[in-house]
Amino acid sequence: MSFVCLWTPRWRTGAASAAELAPILLAAVPRVATDARGLLWADARGMNARAVAGELLELMRAREVVDVHAGVASVPIVAELAATADCGLRTANCVFVECGLEIGFLAPLSIDVLSPSAKLLPLLDGTGIATCGDLAILDLEAVEVRFGIEGVRLWQLARADDRRPIFTEVPRELPHASVEWADYTLTDPERLVFIINALAERVITSLDEQGESARELALVLALANREHSISRVRFTRPTTSRKIWMRQLRAQLERLTLGDAITGVVLRVDALAAKRSPQGDLFDRGFASAGATEQTLAQLIDDQGEILLTPQRSRHGLLDRRTRWVAESPSTLVERSGSEVGAARAPALPSLTLQLLPEPQPIAVITSERRDHSFPIRYRDDAVWHDLKEVAGPDRTSGGHWEGGYAREYFRGVREDGVLVWLFRDAIDETWFLHGIWD
Repeated sequence: MSFVCLWTPRWRTGAASAAELAPILLAAVPRVATDARGLLWADARGMNARAVAGELLELMRAREVVDVHAGVASVPIVAELAATADCGLRTANCVFVECGLEIGFLAPLSIDVLSPSAKLLPLLDGTGIATCGDLAILDLEAVEVRFGIEGVRLWQLARADDRRPIFTEVPRELPHASVEWADYTLTDPERLVFIINALAERVITSLDEQGESARELALVLALANREHSISRVRFTRPTTSRKIWMRQLRAQLERLTLGDAITGVVLRVDALAAKRSPQGDLFDRGFASAGATEQTLAQLIDDQGEILLTPQRSRHGLLDRRTRWVAESPSTLVERSGSEVGAARAPALPSLTLQLLPEPQPIAVITSERRDHSFPIRYRDDAVWHDLKEVAGPDRTSGGHWEGGYAREYFRGVREDGVLVWLFRDAIDETWFLHGIWD
């Protein structure tokens, strides 16, 4: 249970609107939200939702709002309809929908509860779709062809697939430390440096615990005349060195001209970066290790054979045949190294990388028909079956008629555990293979 939705017909008449009642609910939950339709949402994630719903209804009754209906579910559309729809399950003005039973709860409800447009409603009636369950059992392709993008949106809601961000993410509070005093004011620069140094120690400790570094700091000085002096220090490279911080902050203080004595100090981090450790190249002649590395590898080659391999790429149509590995000598690696050592590189953005299996793995596949082709819906590897929730494809490729022909249909699928897999069907042998995963 995550969401509690509150609704009453009285809010339509303008009596005690949801926006007016929202603040009193903060006594029971950390976050509350309202929307344009007059619904009141409470965030019960990580809490006992049943107890929260009861407490919210008590708060409403205390404000003499006695006909409030509550819906509790882990999906927004289900919580909304549990509160607003006449589903015949309401007990004590509150309906709970257990996790995993959302689709079953929606199935008997009239399709009207999803608010289809006046243009779409006749199309739904004409095809005999009267309830959410009638729409949910259809395939996505059939819904898209018949009812367009709005029909797909309703189909998702009928299947309890509602990804609305009811509550926006709470912005993270960056590390900071502060001190203030009311009985006196500070005018001694040396004492101010001492205080800032103590605050920097607290901020550094917080950064170290999180494995991060600061790129930009802000020093805020509260003055006796109720003004604030804000100074920012930015580093070329992220750091958690207090010595570097204090050197920059002292230089900044020497340039400051304040209009009054100081009554408080805040030191906060305005920009973060992950800690990075420079990696040296063992083959680079600029490092003392280059000669020893070359000598060691040459000895290993004498003992073990060709152990140094480099990729040689071609334009072959199949990814698993596009790269072959060729032997390399230690001296060639040494000559090639060092060109990028110390060079500035753009920070790597988070991304998925395709991890090819050493050899395509034969798998058993259950397929379904889609227009002009079959697509996988389940596959088995190592005696374990995996359901595919979403499948894209096929991407077809063929060639090599003179040197062993090939014809494949590639599919990208998302398994029930969230893993993105790459499958293909050998159109010549009518066999299926797992080619790789994205990680």
